[in-house]
Amino acid sequence: MLYFIGIFMLPLGVVAIVNDHPRVGTFAFTVPSGQYYYFQLHVSNGGLVSGSFVEAQSLPLAVYVLDQQQYDQYQAFRTSTSLFSTTNLSQGTYGASIPAPGNYYVVVDHALGYYSTPEQVSLTVGVDGTNLPYRLLESLAPIGAGLLAAAFFLQRRKNTRFVSSLLKQYPNVGLGEGEDDSQILGIAQNLCQQLHLAFNPIAVYWIVWVRLGGIRVAPSDRCFPGVKGARRGFLHLPAALRGRLESGEWTALIASSLIWFFQPELKRKRHRLNRMWRLTILASIGLLALVFWSLNTYAPLNYPIRFVANYPPLLLGFLVAMLPITILARKINLTYQKYCLEADKVAAEVVGRTQLIQILRKIDSMGLSDIEMRKKESDMIWKRDGVSPWPSISARIQSLETS
Repeated sequence: MLYFIGIFMLPLGVVAIVNDHPRVGTFAFTVPSGQYYYFQLHVSNGGLVSGSFVEAQSLPLAVYVLDQQQYDQYQAFRTSTSLFSTTNLSQGTYGASIPAPGNYYVVVDHALGYYSTPEQVSLTVGVDGTNLPYRLLESLAPIGAGLLAAAFFLQRRKNTRFVSSLLKQYPNVGLGEGEDDSQILGIAQNLCQQLHLAFNPIAVYWIVWVRLGGIRVAPSDRCFPGVKGARRGFLHLPAALRGRLESGEWTALIASSLIWFFQPELKRKRHRLNRMWRLTILASIGLLALVFWSLNTYAPLNYPIRFVANYPPLLLGFLVAMLPITILARKINLTYQKYCLEADKVAAEVVGRTQLIQILRKIDSMGLSDIEMRKKESDMIWKRDGVSPWPSISARIQSLETS
């Protein structure tokens, strides 16, 4: 949950930071004879009002920056004290510090002696450091980054404790160097040659966890060939079964796992799923970009009322953008389960259906915690804890018996 909150808050804060610049507007108008022109600003925080002015005919102007009280006085008497004033320039710049929130006015009037002459004026108005909504929303960036960092370290600590508990339960992990390990390695090498698989196992390594979308318990009914990293070429076996199966009984399990990883047709299917996954991530990123572009376009952060009014649909847009990733990740895992069952059927043709069923039943009878947990899992994609990419041992046995 912290990840999702942080992912939402961080870009929102970044949008605010990027857009926290002076509000600048350029206006062209005519100051009619005997009248003046004013530009009203509502400032929600201290800061600076500044800009420039140019009279097209080089006629002199009077430019003032007034607060509300000063403007009321100017309306009544056409004269007032001011935060800034210049009274006899045809072009120039102006600037005034804003002491407090409130209404402020940039007034353009005729210079003395030119009240009866219409004047063509181009005026720029900038407000800097006064946008309180930005100040509040900018804080979401460090808060979001902090939540992501906290989520990362909390998950890391949780993973460390989880792995430690597994190591206490199954301490016999590490490189297999015994006689049984050599026999198991020989079985794997023979299977790779027999099945013409592009894998050459060089060692046996006993594991209790795997990294797949996070730290997971290594399934006790599967093997994992190392295809990259420091243990490339290692055959990873579940430590929960170390010493509990005869060397020859590993043949069926290893055959199914090698076929799942390296059989050309199953490999192509997994690659298609992986491409779909990457495209979905890109599409979700694009949707998120569209959400925040819409935020900046249709609910500008310098208009807090419009922003608050548009916040619910924008939040819904964020959830919609993240939903494909969540759903597809679980759907892909369910499809992986089907591919595992297909690998079992191919392996049954190689080592014998009866032998594979007998080994699975033997493992099932051991009452191993991860095996029992997966037997209770539902195949619904809306599960809070997600979906395992490996089928339960009951599903494997049933698939072999009914095929």
